[in-house]
Amino acid sequence: MEMLGILEKKIEGLVEILKQLKSENSHLVSENFLLKEKVSQLEASLLYESEKSREENTSAKKIVDSLIADIDSLIEVQGQ
Repeated sequence: MEMLGILEKKIEGLVEILKQLKSENSHLVSENFLLKEKVSQLEASLLYESEKSREENTSAKKIVDSLIADIDSLIEVQGQ
């Protein structure tokens, strides 16, 4: 009978560990879901900012090219 009591206590301990692990797993699954959503939002934001930056760079390049062309024109006029 003593062996059954020891076995019962060990099984109760394992059941308690199992409950804790299930609770932890549930928490981790929820946290994982939230983190995946956050990553998705950050990726979308990064993509938007990258595109915006690319457009600004293109616009700045056009302006600089135009300024250089205007300066070249002024230099030609001055040289004549």
